[in-house]
Amino acid sequence: MEKKPGTFSRLIGHTLIILNVCAVLWLGVCYLASFVSPAHYRYIGIASLTTPFAIMVNIGFVFAWLVSRKKVRALISVMSLALCYKLVFTVFAVNYFGDNNLEAGPGRLKIMHWNIHGMGLYDKKRSAQKGDKDAIIETIRKENPDVLVMPEYYMYRDSSSKVNEKKILQSCGFKEYHFDVDNTLGTHVVLGTVFFSKYPVADYKVYPLGNWIIMQQADMQVAGKMIRMFFLHLFSFNINDYDRAYLHEVKERTTDVVEIERTKPFIWKFNRSFAIRALEADSVAAIVKASPYPVFICGDFNDLPASYTYTTIRDGLKDAFLERGRGLGRTYNQILFTLRIDHMFYDPAGLRIIGYKCPTNYASDHNPVIANFEVVE
Repeated sequence: MEKKPGTFSRLIGHTLIILNVCAVLWLGVCYLASFVSPAHYRYIGIASLTTPFAIMVNIGFVFAWLVSRKKVRALISVMSLALCYKLVFTVFAVNYFGDNNLEAGPGRLKIMHWNIHGMGLYDKKRSAQKGDKDAIIETIRKENPDVLVMPEYYMYRDSSSKVNEKKILQSCGFKEYHFDVDNTLGTHVVLGTVFFSKYPVADYKVYPLGNWIIMQQADMQVAGKMIRMFFLHLFSFNINDYDRAYLHEVKERTTDVVEIERTKPFIWKFNRSFAIRALEADSVAAIVKASPYPVFICGDFNDLPASYTYTTIRDGLKDAFLERGRGLGRTYNQILFTLRIDHMFYDPAGLRIIGYKCPTNYASDHNPVIANFEVVE
């Protein structure tokens, strides 16, 4: 005769079921956040920040039930993960086998995107000691991309020498570059996105998406195929040094108390930022949809996979990371390991990906994102 579980065991079992159901509901809210605009529904965007954790928790429940006597309960999370499979395979990439070709060559288009965080401008003393600027240029030279896109690039207003630009052009073999301002730093320095190209650029345009937010458009003919390229840097969370210090305390567990008053600004800033980026994403999607050519999009979206921003801009395009990347693909190398906020999307009618990587590089707070494509005839 099978012994019935005691009261304590039943209590634990019922508690786990309740927690499992809560995890499923959490995953459901994350799924809604991928296509419900934060501009119209407040706070829904915050759920997208937690999507990787919601997935991992549900996977954890699957394994927990499988090693228990109630294995059938694993179906609670299995079914929810199956229903949200698109969400799961937007967050994780599983390309651990097969070729990963990053060699440039004829009929190929190698693209490198790297938010360079002012190229050492924000902390000149540290940058000089670490040699960040030289390290950045040397990394670019070694990677040898055909197109290089760099948000948070700086220029001096009265600069006529263009030292950095000349050095990159000469050492990396680019033919031309285009720079447009999207911010200022004091009265003498402007910030923006610059892109360098080894291919002639046609029909260059700049679209204003919001206050100090732009998107660049450039048509490039590669191996007889015209590709329309878009480069963007969307609205950030505007986290200041005070905020970063608190996040560092929490991350390093130097504080055991979550201070409600210090967390309120995060919630307000995050909610506002998600709403602004949602509107920017709607504008980007409309512009991209009107392209007569196959498109390529890359940029610092300041939003994670499965967010409304990500889903709206991608809109049927391929994600380079999902096609050739591995794991979570962290691109912002500060704070959390889940922060893949720099993305590359492409139209399979024009390009076929053959290689991808995102190596950790602390010369900036972002890692470079590099993808190699063959042009589809």
